[in-house]
Amino acid sequence: MLLIQVGEDPASSYYVQSIINTADKLGCKAELLSLPADSSQQELLATIKTANSDPGVHGIMIQKPLPKSFDDTEINLSVNPDKDLDALHPLNLGKIMMETDGFLPCTPAAVYFTMKYYGIDPVGKNLVILGRSNVVGKPLANMLLWKKMNATVTVCHSRTTDLADICRKADILISAIGIANFVKADMVKENVILIDVGINELVAADGSSSYVGDIDYNACYDKALAITPVPGGIGRITTSLLYLNLVSAAMLAAGINKSVDEYIGIIFSENHKKL
Repeated sequence: MLLIQVGEDPASSYYVQSIINTADKLGCKAELLSLPADSSQQELLATIKTANSDPGVHGIMIQKPLPKSFDDTEINLSVNPDKDLDALHPLNLGKIMMETDGFLPCTPAAVYFTMKYYGIDPVGKNLVILGRSNVVGKPLANMLLWKKMNATVTVCHSRTTDLADICRKADILISAIGIANFVKADMVKENVILIDVGINELVAADGSSSYVGDIDYNACYDKALAITPVPGGIGRITTSLLYLNLVSAAMLAAGINKSVDEYIGIIFSENHKKL
């Protein structure tokens, strides 16, 4: 697997390092290619083109965010769909819309499988997603609309009016906006389920850093029926699903007619605790 990072966004670097550490434990090869922050889009595209044609690279992941001057659409289109581990190529996004087999975007899939694992049923509940990015918000909303989930979803963003009021009506609130401790206790109701996708660096006066989510964990803890921690929550599951996609990509490259779905079926079977 080739990880490509442009610049040194702290939260991105934290996630990338987690991926590298996991590779060692799983016996996989994860190579990080760090491009300087002042790299051009053409340099990134040339790097992707080389990886696309390299049979030794089964999967490609481009760490976001990219510099604002870069064209995300062009970059996503440049990745070989069969190596697109974050499912950002339009062909892979289209499969999500159509509910057909393919790579699942890792972070939305982490939320999806967390809900399935803990028996969080969205049917008949108000589900609110904070954030409409192509990486999390949009694909996650579509996955939750699948017939196997049947969620009713409200997606909020920077232009949403009465945001706090919408949040207070949520039975399940998923935050993916990248603002540290944005969701406060007065923005949620009692017994809400809070799923935090954010990872944000906080730098103390002494220069030390720590990482927190979008949801003020300590402030919201007592009101929540369930809440995911940061770090150690959705992020770790996201990393695991990245490697599940890598296994799928490697089997595809080898022409093995076998799906990783059966492994997921085992994980979520009634007997999973006995395995």
